[in-house]
Amino acid sequence: RTGAVVIDMGTRSCRAGFSGQQTPAVEINTLVSCPMAQPTGPGEDKSKAFTGEEALLYPDAEIIDPMQNGIINNWEAATTLWQCLFDHELRVLPEEHALLITEPQPSPTTHREKMVEVVFESLGSPGFFVAHQPVLSTYAYGRTSGLVVDVGYAVTRVVPVYEGYSLAYATNKMDLAGSHLSWYLMTLLGDMGHMLSNNMAHLVEAIKHKCCYVASNFESECQLPPSNCTLEFPLPDGQTISFSKERFQCPEVLFNPPPNWGISYVGIHKMAQRSLEQLPEEIRSTLYKNILLCGGSSLFKGLERRFCSELLQSLPTNTDVKVAAMPLRRYSAWMGGSILTSLKSFQTWWIQRDEYDEEGPRIVHQRCY
Repeated sequence: RTGAVVIDMGTRSCRAGFSGQQTPAVEINTLVSCPMAQPTGPGEDKSKAFTGEEALLYPDAEIIDPMQNGIINNWEAATTLWQCLFDHELRVLPEEHALLITEPQPSPTTHREKMVEVVFESLGSPGFFVAHQPVLSTYAYGRTSGLVVDVGYAVTRVVPVYEGYSLAYATNKMDLAGSHLSWYLMTLLGDMGHMLSNNMAHLVEAIKHKCCYVASNFESECQLPPSNCTLEFPLPDGQTISFSKERFQCPEVLFNPPPNWGISYVGIHKMAQRSLEQLPEEIRSTLYKNILLCGGSSLFKGLERRFCSELLQSLPTNTDVKVAAMPLRRYSAWMGGSILTSLKSFQTWWIQRDEYDEEGPRIVHQRCY
């Protein structure tokens, strides 16, 4: 446990662990609660705050979500979350471990300056590096180039990565992802007569993960007798819910966003096509063979096959397309950070404390690309 620490921040979950490990040591909810009677401020004991699922157990506390659509919007809460990860989950001192934190692409450049400031001024880490999540995801797949299709909790992003650099000009983003599927599933359940309250969101998430799948052909699947896809899910009170077409109607949104939602989104296969079309031919041919699925909301059974089928239909005939989907892809950005920080050749890339003291927060733009 003497290596660097890697923290991958997402909209709803945060993964953390030690460099060189295959999977993160811990994954917690990003929520932070500060008891009203004991507000957490600068210089106060951060242990007074509660993080993760524990934050929801204190009704007299203010619940803060430090993330919005993958971007940090409350730095005090994020700092509290990171400190609690070190103190209570990893059980190591931040002063003894260099720290790599991931960030989405795109993200505001000013956030990098704030991040390096927090790491050195508040956490006291001896070294720091920040890296784009799509680039790290390609490393997790053992590559340096690829079209990263990341379907997360709040945002879906398609980011081309070429030779270790993310290409912002061909990046496509959609604010429709896992949380919207959960809301839609709750709506479908309501139509069936199962009215679930918002405090049962965890139950809806469990149903989504265990019961839903992507149809290889949506229209054909709809024509099948309901009994062909019926599945029962046990509820905590002993009752059961019987699902049929709702199982594939929910994740179909990723391929055909309903027009009556009032948004002009397209399916994830169309997002990939648009990104590829924006690339020069010499880059495009490489990325056709390195399309990488990432994010927890890409784990639906059948999604990989459907995505590949839909994408092929929108590309020139005889295009050689290869789609990769590793089982642990919800951790891909963290895994890439673990791989990167364990490389001998990377060790000179850490921003050291004395360099920060001399140059200030702007050093992050000189060292992290």
